[in-house]
Amino acid sequence: MKAIICIGGLVGIKSKENVFLPYTPNKIDYEIFSLSKKKNPKVLFIGTASKERKDYYESFKKAYESLGGIVTNLEILNNKLSNNEIKEKILSSDIIYVGCGRTQFMMDIWKQTGIDKILVEAYEKGIILAGMSAGSYCWFKYNYELIEGVGLIPMINCVHYDEKSDEKKEQFFKNIREYKLDGLAIDNDVAVAFIDGKCKVIKHNDKLNAYRITFKNGHFSQEILK
Repeated sequence: MKAIICIGGLVGIKSKENVFLPYTPNKIDYEIFSLSKKKNPKVLFIGTASKERKDYYESFKKAYESLGGIVTNLEILNNKLSNNEIKEKILSSDIIYVGCGRTQFMMDIWKQTGIDKILVEAYEKGIILAGMSAGSYCWFKYNYELIEGVGLIPMINCVHYDEKSDEKKEQFFKNIREYKLDGLAIDNDVAVAFIDGKCKVIKHNDKLNAYRITFKNGHFSQEILK
């Protein structure tokens, strides 16, 4: 099975002081966990986008250990791991979860270390890929700002869609039109799972949505994904 779970964002994961708080696993986390079909899957957290913040990793670790996961962290910014060590850690996982933060910073580091290519290899191997915000953007061809991801999903992605400004949404739509790619917009507390070529929406908040946005024959259309 090949699966990628893209999360639009989780309300409440950060306080006003930008401190990552422990959280209780929700419906999206349970779905990610269940896809491994293992009682105690090996879960690798990649926090490059947040510059490997310890509080973020500890919050994630607590949540996924409560589900039964064996959770480890990929630290590359302060640890001089060889390419082979990075590859071994990634490819020996059952689930890879990429955290939120600065997308461009993350992608630059991944390209320098070859992580982008190793993650594609992980996907081909059948390792479950997941992530939130920057950890959603990374699997697509582009995000709405045209930051290039690893390209496993040939679309333009926009997360936190319910709180995006009109200016940022206009930028998103403009790039859909100019690059002739469909757009995928995901609200907070919503995830879109791509499982063996099929699309599934998982909602932590039933009032929010995910949308496919297309531009054809000079017109945009926005479809709520069911």
